[in-house]
Amino acid sequence: MQHGFFEEAGLSVSIESTTSSINQMSGLIDGRFDIAATAIDNVIAYNCGQGAVSTKAVADLKVFLGSASYRLPFVVAPHITTFSDLSGCTIAVDALNTGFAFLLRELLEINGLGNNSYQFKSFGAPKERWQAIHSGAAVGALLNAHFESIAHRANCTTLVSNPDPWDNYEGNTFCASARFIKDGPVEAFSTAVLRGVEFTKNPKNTEHVAAALSQHLGIPDLQSATNVAQSLQGPQSILVDGLPVSRSGIQTVLRLREKYTSVDLGLTPDDLCDPRVTFAA
Repeated sequence: MQHGFFEEAGLSVSIESTTSSINQMSGLIDGRFDIAATAIDNVIAYNCGQGAVSTKAVADLKVFLGSASYRLPFVVAPHITTFSDLSGCTIAVDALNTGFAFLLRELLEINGLGNNSYQFKSFGAPKERWQAIHSGAAVGALLNAHFESIAHRANCTTLVSNPDPWDNYEGNTFCASARFIKDGPVEAFSTAVLRGVEFTKNPKNTEHVAAALSQHLGIPDLQSATNVAQSLQGPQSILVDGLPVSRSGIQTVLRLREKYTSVDLGLTPDDLCDPRVTFAA
């Protein structure tokens, strides 16, 4: 937006942060938003009638572009040192049965905790989940890297799982209604976003990217913002050229939803994606 990529594509775009996937997805399905950058599990859930809330319109969403590919760290309060310490505790999630809730259940199960060993409570987006930990309303949550760094400064820690359920998991994507994909400027939007990815990954633009991160994420230390900008340019960048979507990663998301809902969805990656999607392995 700052560098005019949307404008050059003939688009006037406004970006709205939502406080939860519930607000995000109900807004998209009921027509308040045109496009969402969201976890693909939300697309699956609402299309299958398993969304966290009812919507006025029937969900008919399609993924048309990948998004940032990253793992959300599982951050816990200072007094939690092992997964077993979570027994009987409340864990903050975005929504109870959408987003990354089933992946988190898998992570906890891998580490010895059954569904009845803890309680999920819906708080919303990463900021709201961090506030739940900070206030003591919850003892753990999946956060993003920004709030993980804030939490670590408050003596919280990150629990790591081995094996890691994030391996081969399709996370965030861009999606829209089938109607908008058919009639809306999806190709122009995608072109502008991919130009933004290319700009961000170019080391020549580190200063510009760091300034944008500082402004929009509120990173006060320019060196910290620069470090984040450089991480977006390296071999472990969360931005993959072309923003592809992983077929096998989607299958993992489908498998976890079927496992924890005991419902055979009968869906394939192609059922969820617009034909113009670029698939990775």
